[in-house]
Amino acid sequence: MKNIEYMIQLLTDEVHDPFDSGGADWEAMVHYNIACPYFAGDARAKCHGGASPNRDLCVECKIEWLNAEIDP
Repeated sequence: MKNIEYMIQLLTDEVHDPFDSGGADWEAMVHYNIACPYFAGDARAKCHGGASPNRDLCVECKIEWLNAEIDP
């Protein structure tokens, strides 16, 4: 299996991941392999307004971004 196939399967939840440990692989894929989609000062970022970026906040923000419609 190629990395791209593994990532697509994890993100689309197409198949049960035999390596998964309660969603940890999925969360790690999002956290480590998807860069922050926002620029500094973007109000859509969950850390906008002073919240400290951390794994939980960033993963939540990236998941929200992944599920949002693309910007025109």
